[in-house]
Amino acid sequence: MVTAPDVVVEVKLPRSLLAGSGLTRQETSHALLRSYVTSLYRRDKISSGKAASILGVHRLTFIRMLAEEGIPFLDYTNEELEQEAEAMRRWSQA
Repeated sequence: MVTAPDVVVEVKLPRSLLAGSGLTRQETSHALLRSYVTSLYRRDKISSGKAASILGVHRLTFIRMLAEEGIPFLDYTNEELEQEAEAMRRWSQA
């Protein structure tokens, strides 16, 4: 599989924000990438597997990261949850 080359994106931050965070430039860069990837995942633009791959972590590690941020891994609507429950009832009776 051929992968596309990375793209460098420049983000301007106030010096005081970086200094006040206590993070290095590299740590800040990683935090911004993590936030962006998580945002894409939350908006269903990428899968959890793709997000984990981009961040260079195992998929389960990404799921734990979501939990740390209070982001649900499974985000069912009430209707979807009821459909899943009904499917499980049918499955258990088979």
